[in-house]
Amino acid sequence: MKPIYLLDTNVISEFCKPRPNQKLIKKVKEHEGHCAICSTVWQESVFGCKRMPEGRKKDAVFASIQDVKKSYETIPYDDFAAQICGELQALCQEEGHPCPNFDSQIAATAIANGMILITHNTSDFATLSSVSSLKVEDWWG
Repeated sequence: MKPIYLLDTNVISEFCKPRPNQKLIKKVKEHEGHCAICSTVWQESVFGCKRMPEGRKKDAVFASIQDVKKSYETIPYDDFAAQICGELQALCQEEGHPCPNFDSQIAATAIANGMILITHNTSDFATLSSVSSLKVEDWWG
């Protein structure tokens, strides 16, 4: 079955916490098999982990994100998503709200694949949603 929900980086980060948000975890479990990550989320997760100081916490976070990578299909950031991303960035800039590359790539991947983006940072995607067909949901509460 094709995934419906694209999990943002902050969802992956939540899985790494000692006490993750239980409402989010429950919702993700309810939609097991319908969730995926994208290559940009994977990149952002690895980058964040590698910037951490060496030690047990970094090792635990890296093991956790490796588990996530194994558990979810990874949707590639492909040519179609790149075209959508370029269009989104231009539209956001015209609106006077340029958006970060990672966010626009994640949004474009969701749009290109007809997926709903799951994030707690809905405000980060507000302009992208306003200029496109991006659908965003917050499963934290």
